[in-house]
Amino acid sequence: MVPRAVTTTGKPCPGQSAAASDLIWSRAGTREAPAAGRPAAGPPLNALVSLLVTALVTLLAVALLLAGCGEALVAQAYEAEKAGDLHTAVELYQRQLERKADDRAAIKGLAVDLFLLRDFDSALPFQEKAVALYPADVQLKVELAFNYLNHQDRPDRAVAVLAEAVAHEPSAKILTFLAQAQMAAGKPADAEASLRAAITKEPQWERAYVLLIRLLEQQGRLEDAAGVRQAADAAGVRLENEDGTSR
Repeated sequence: MVPRAVTTTGKPCPGQSAAASDLIWSRAGTREAPAAGRPAAGPPLNALVSLLVTALVTLLAVALLLAGCGEALVAQAYEAEKAGDLHTAVELYQRQLERKADDRAAIKGLAVDLFLLRDFDSALPFQEKAVALYPADVQLKVELAFNYLNHQDRPDRAVAVLAEAVAHEPSAKILTFLAQAQMAAGKPADAEASLRAAITKEPQWERAYVLLIRLLEQQGRLEDAAGVRQAADAAGVRLENEDGTSR
């Protein structure tokens, strides 16, 4: 029987038919047994060359087959994500990284899925790698910053990552996120500057007004806080307390 090609785990490659996997082995070199009573002769030079070429072709085919397995694992992970099965997606991405430790898609997939599964400690190293691999991806930066801020007690790192995010997307939302990290890091002056920049950028961004008023009131700057309320009223922004009541 012709042996089937298998993956590094000993299982047939996902999505690979038996016929296709058998193909890479079907031309393995063999030679007939010598006739009875006649000693075996050494193989001629052209036979050795043929065997060498066959071996090289076989190794190349195996490499291509394993590469195809990797693509299949990532594709299956995408399908699992679409179906909402993040646990299966994580398992598939991890299997892919066993094959190819620097696979960008698998690293990013684990960064996102583990974060969504609230496995923040496991997500962290993949988030850090993903941010380095995708420096313009603002969402990855925001999620990494929230992990630093809310689950790793590293507000200074959150500030640094969100500052990078602002450089790519200077929106009121990202500026407000940066201000929250700056407040947690004990940098109220920087936080105030970020919140005022957010209001200037988008005068309708209610969250920036609320945080700025709270910051000013905590510092005893009640007149400044009243001025921010007046600015919100002038912009037509209805401020609410966290319990939903109007300020």
